Amino acid sequence: MSEENTNKKSLRVHQVIIGVLSLIIVVLLWQLIVTKTRVNTFIVEKEKAVGERQGLQHQLDSLITIHDKIKKEYGSMSTALIAKDSMIQAQATEIQKLIVSNAGKNQIQKKLDYLRGITQDYVAQIDKLLKENKELKTEIAGMEDNIKDEKQKSAALTKDKEDLKEQITKAAVLAAYSIKAEAIKFRGKKEEATDRAKKADKIKITFTLAKNPLVSEGPKEVYIRIARPDNQILNDGGEFDFEGKAIMYSLKTTVNYQSKPIDISLYYEKTDRIVAGTYHFAIFTGGQEIGQTQLTLK
Repeated sequence: MSEENTNKKSLRVHQVIIGVLSLIIVVLLWQLIVTKTRVNTFIVEKEKAVGERQGLQHQLDSLITIHDKIKKEYGSMSTALIAKDSMIQAQATEIQKLIVSNAGKNQIQKKLDYLRGITQDYVAQIDKLLKENKELKTEIAGMEDNIKDEKQKSAALTKDKEDLKEQITKAAVLAAYSIKAEAIKFRGKKEEATDRAKKADKIKITFTLAKNPLVSEGPKEVYIRIARPDNQILNDGGEFDFEGKAIMYSLKTTVNYQSKPIDISLYYEKTDRIVAGTYHFAIFTGGQEIGQTQLTLK
């Protein structure tokens, strides 16, 4: 009886131990499941956080890449963009620090959205500058065309003015008309025309200076150049300037021009130089040749 009680008591002890151990095993299994669940949750959340951080980093990198590209291409267009660029760089640096420090996604996303707004404004300013530059270039091109047209008009006016001045200069000359040359002989004081060289006492040339309102009034020097049949100029050493050269003259007179016609008569008296043949007469005044005639003597 005593041994039987002892066995029963020992059995109950084993049963209690087994029960406790079973309970411990159940508790351990539960803790294992909970721990595993927590670990899996942590891993998922960790992976999610890493993914979110990578996404945020990608957004930041994309914004900076686009900005750098735009800045490289257009950033030098205006000093007004420098301040905007500095703001963008400062915001990018701050966001990068938040990403590295594992700051909250919402905080970083707000910063990214703000940065995106700044970069969009930066692009809008560049678009505005491009449009203004295009309009300015068009305006400058138009101004250049106008300047070119004005220069052409000015050149044309200058040429017209020079041509007009030249025409006036050419027109401002006294013309000679009714030009007549003849050999004369004297019967007492009476003059008679002759066509014989040996009978000629003088050679007479008469003409009229026409009225020209473009010519200023005052003394005018008139030169007569007589060429003999052998082309020798009848000359006593006198010269005058014609077209930049000094040429000989045969006769010279000074008249007082007063805006009305003037009749002129001149005589060449060196009869020992008068020979038979055709003589050529040219009249000059004001640096211009104003008339010609000829005379033939037998």
